[in-house]
Parts: sequence; C-alpha cells; structure tokens
Amino acid sequence: MTQKKSKSGPEELSCFYLDWPGHPQFRYMRWYWKTDGARIGIAAPVLAKLNPSGHQAARHDLLLPSSAPGEYADLSYLLERYDATQPVIERNGYAQFNIILDADRPLHADWELVRAWALSYFVRELQLAAVLVLHAPFLAGSANEPHVHILVPARRLTANGFGLHARDTCSDAGAAEALASWLAFNGVEAV
Repeated sequence: MTQKKSKSGPEELSCFYLDWPGHPQFRYMRWYWKTDGARIGIAAPVLAKLNPSGHQAARHDLLLPSSAPGEYADLSYLLERYDATQPVIERNGYAQFNIILDADRPLHADWELVRAWALSYFVRELQLAAVLVLHAPFLAGSANEPHVHILVPARRLTANGFGLHARDTCSDAGAAEALASWLAFNGVEAV
C-alpha cells in the first residue's frame, strides 16, 4: 500500500491569475492560502519584488492612507504587522495588479501616472496600503516589457493598524472594478 506523502511545514501562497484579452496591459493576481493552518506570510514574496532575479527594481514606493500610523511608512514594519495580525480564518494574502508600460514613453512619466492612480483608487478611495514596484527588465538585458506591480495587502489600514479584510478588492469583481477605474483614470471608456 502506498502512503500519500504529506507536505510538512507552513503553507506557501498560491496564485490565481486573471487577464483581460481586451486590455492586455492590465493583469490581476490574487495571492491566497488554501488552508487555515500554519502558513508563510506575505513579507518574503512582497520584498522579493524589490530584487527580481537578483537585480534591483528600478523604483519602488509605499503609499498609505492618511490615517495610517506613522510607523507603517516602513515597509518591513508594515509587512511584519500584517503577517502578525492576519487571522488564520482569512485566506487572502494580497492582490497584485500589473500594469505593462508603453516602451515608447519615458519610464518616469508612466510611473507617475500609475502612482497617481494607485494613490487615488487603492489608497484614498479604498483605504488600502499599496506597494508600487517598477521593473525595467531591459536594464538587465531582458526583452520583457517594463511594468509596475501594485501589491495591495488584503486588509484596510486604519489609525489603529490593519483592520477589516478587503475581500471586495481580492476578488474577480474587485479586479474588474480596478480595471474600470484604471481605464476611467486614463480617459478610456470600458467596453
């Protein structure tokens, strides 16, 4: 009789991808845990985006709601508190939105556009923290397109730290709402 080998150790995050064929420049991923048991937090995968494939990201920023406590402006602290206070019954880790940049435009111009939208939508409207990371693969000799990752921990950030879960953002409907907001921000009508 063969025994099923059990996986030991904390569970790693799983990923669900969602693309829109009509909008290939906008991608969504939901990072989540499948079980309620011991698990690895979001800090390591979020911080890994700052050094993709051993290269430093071209730029990064942490955006916070104005009511967030000052110590949360330190990314390591923010991620540590998120992981330490994440209830085991909640399975969403974070949402990731990738925006592919126009290779014919200056990186700083597209960076500022994406940053302004993330600040307006995720931070001010939804009261979420947002970590923005600019990857410019051509700087490392890669043919991949430049892009910005927007990493959004799945809990609202209040004056008292992390609070309610943002299940509305970490869902297919939330991804569609973010896409509609991005298109409207850019003056494009959603189809």
